[in-house]
Amino acid sequence: MHSRRFLAFFVGLWLAGLLVVSFVTNFSARTVNAVMENPPHEASKWVDILGKDRTRTLLLHNTAEVNRNVLEIWGYADIVLCVFILITAVMIKSGKPAMIASALLLILGLASVYLLTPQVVAVGRLLDFRPSFPVPPEMAQFASLNGMFTGLGVIRGLTALAMAGILIHRTSKTRSRRSSRIDEVDAVDNTNNRHINR
Repeated sequence: MHSRRFLAFFVGLWLAGLLVVSFVTNFSARTVNAVMENPPHEASKWVDILGKDRTRTLLLHNTAEVNRNVLEIWGYADIVLCVFILITAVMIKSGKPAMIASALLLILGLASVYLLTPQVVAVGRLLDFRPSFPVPPEMAQFASLNGMFTGLGVIRGLTALAMAGILIHRTSKTRSRRSSRIDEVDAVDNTNNRHINR
């Protein structure tokens, strides 16, 4: 029972990490737009010197670099967590569905970290200082890679949720079995039971 809680803790930690990283990377660009719409008084002089377009480009580049670092750090933390999840699932004999789900999490995580993330980072850096018009030829490649990266994250999130559901279902089954066993023991120990010879 405690080992299943341990496994559920790792799965929950992984899901929390995925949500935090998604939130940070998706809302950071909006922060740049908000700052550019209403820059602080001290920064407005620098915006006037550089120009709004150059300042926006520089801020977006900085934000993109932070996002890339977050994705790379999370990628390695992700792999470590998935290894712990798989090892724990195998050690506690959590059942085939949970073990398959944990193995799938790890395999897709390795593909994301070592195949997709480096390409997203490399193509993203090429586009940082390119003008928006005309549309750079690498933009279609970046959109495709970003879509694959997001889709993979969604699949992995659903896999982790399915694994959590399996763990909850197995835990509730174990509890019901234990309670039925306790009821049977109580029935035998009951002195008013007619089937017991006194």
